Amino acid sequence: MSLKNLSILILIFSSLIILSFISLKDTSGNYDSGARDVRLQFIVYNGYGNNLYIDNVLTGERISNDVTVTSIVNIPPDTVYSVFSSGSDTVSPVVSVANIGNNNSSDTLRVYLNINPGNFLFDTAVSGLSPGQTLFIRFPVFSYSIGTPYYIKAYVSDQADSNYINDTLYQYNISLPGFRRNVLYEEFTSNASPACANNNSFLNIFSNTNIQSVNTIVYHTGILGNDTFYTYNPEQNDARRRFYFIAGVPTTFVDGVLSVAIPYGDSVNLYTPYRRRYNRGTPVSINVSDEFIGDSVRSTINVNVISPLPEGDYRLRINAVERYKTNVSAINGETEFYDIFRRMYPDTTGFIITLSPGNYEYSYTYYKDPVWNDSMLYTSVFIQDDNFREIINSAKSREIIINPVKPPPALPYSNKSDLFNGNFADFINYNFPVTGTDSVFSALNVELFEAVFPPLNWKVFNRDGFITFDQYIGANGPTISGLRSAYINLFNYNIIGQRDSMYSKVYDGLLQTDSIEFDYAYAQYNSSNIDSLIVKISTDGGQTFPAEIFRRGGLQLATAPQTSSSFVPQNNTQWRKFSFSLQDIVSVNNGFENVPSGFRLSQNFPNPFNPATKINFDLPVSGNVSIKVYDITGKEIFVIINEFVPAGAHTVDFNPTEKGLALSSGVYFYRLISAGFADTKRMILLK
Repeated sequence: MSLKNLSILILIFSSLIILSFISLKDTSGNYDSGARDVRLQFIVYNGYGNNLYIDNVLTGERISNDVTVTSIVNIPPDTVYSVFSSGSDTVSPVVSVANIGNNNSSDTLRVYLNINPGNFLFDTAVSGLSPGQTLFIRFPVFSYSIGTPYYIKAYVSDQADSNYINDTLYQYNISLPGFRRNVLYEEFTSNASPACANNNSFLNIFSNTNIQSVNTIVYHTGILGNDTFYTYNPEQNDARRRFYFIAGVPTTFVDGVLSVAIPYGDSVNLYTPYRRRYNRGTPVSINVSDEFIGDSVRSTINVNVISPLPEGDYRLRINAVERYKTNVSAINGETEFYDIFRRMYPDTTGFIITLSPGNYEYSYTYYKDPVWNDSMLYTSVFIQDDNFREIINSAKSREIIINPVKPPPALPYSNKSDLFNGNFADFINYNFPVTGTDSVFSALNVELFEAVFPPLNWKVFNRDGFITFDQYIGANGPTISGLRSAYINLFNYNIIGQRDSMYSKVYDGLLQTDSIEFDYAYAQYNSSNIDSLIVKISTDGGQTFPAEIFRRGGLQLATAPQTSSSFVPQNNTQWRKFSFSLQDIVSVNNGFENVPSGFRLSQNFPNPFNPATKINFDLPVSGNVSIKVYDITGKEIFVIINEFVPAGAHTVDFNPTEKGLALSSGVYFYRLISAGFADTKRMILLK
């Protein structure tokens, strides 16, 4: 059935395409004997610099006529939870199609959308789709029942299409009964941090304005200097800091899985993660009430689980929080403090709970410390899946509105955190795999990052569970137009030296004559905070990655001018395109086979030493490197090197006598600092 006057949103960008997808098999159905199963690994080393974008990963050779369905934009795949507990809801489906061929699309091109149950079938004619152009088609309103599974098929039909294998996209979706969530903001701050002083006021205003739907808990840290709220309960504040791998302040997590970009003074940075979570239903509702009994508080917590949840390590955490306190001396000049974390019960590990559908009631009584202000004390509770740190829902016992909230200071607002000086060896060692959906099927062998992220059969590995590869809406590479790209927010990734990896699907049947291509964009923050991108390639389906096809960092990686703001490419001139022929794998492998895969500072040898010792270190990317020696008091006593060092394995000698240093026997420290890495080792001079 045809429907006239469909709303067609067309994004037209000037685009150049060099490569696209080649059919997996030849016309006889036989694989070429030289075919390869190719998989890509994108590796980013974080130097706490600026944002990196990747888009339009293309494989094979471009053919004349090839239009493909790339995504169903506004219907999420798999199982999701509604904000309604029953009934129905509506959506106007949007389907994106892209011309990845050499020629304009023909006048016979039609786009179809079929949803069952519901007998939803509409189509529209499309003409004049230019090479590299993406088209967004809005279909009529579809009414769906909450709790009913739906099977979606979007496809294109074109008599001139030379490659039918990628014409159709299949997707499964079910929206289970749920509730509107309260969004939890967990901030880590310090009364000794200037960056906190000129960011915290904005979070206070935001929390006060949205108090009915936002819960806020502020943990204080004591590493940068004296903080009386930290010294009151250092063990539990430190435990939550380690849980989230916090390396600088301020740092704020939203529902455990999203981070707030700095500066907080940009309201978009506070509201974007809020909207992403607030509009996402949850199968769990929580209510909490307090009863003050003498020197104690008895909290009653009611939990309603309306729909099944996936298996997880679910914890109920109960917190005593003080809403507001003033007249506290702070090194950074702050005088008013909000939503102060006081104590977690029974401890920071929480209660292990089962979330099978049903109603549950929990009661817990805790001691009310006399230093807490009764009129400002409330109980904040949340349920968290410790496997992935996601907050399922949260609640507080009462809403205390502070009016007016002190206005922000008239300062230049910090857009970077104040970093701790440590190697964080005591942090919990996470390895967070982020995988895509298995309910979307398409034979598309170009990746435009327009649909679910990570894409089908792509994977992301993130050691710290903090910032990693994600989807960005509003920036797109020039090769194929669109709205989205993959990116990693290095501007706010304050854990220097971390390595994050994104693995592509397996592109099977590629020939040695085929190529790999992708768009990328990056701008430096400054000359010191240098980020790096390495791309490796596997020809055995991902079992090994022996060849590097791309290795750039800092200025070599930059595609746009240096900026002290969070970088977003503004136009096509701020992107670059990289292309690599598979026949060059052998030569590239030979050229990089001796380059280390990661940073490393080795223990000096011999140790103890007299009079000299050697220090080995590995650099996966070239950059400025310093190695300095300190005595046991932390005083710098010698600089071994401070210069640009190429990628590779290196050795430096340290002989105090030759350097004219009159050192006595004892313990000394040597520290290596490079863009994206820092480490310290102990050595002993024994005379």
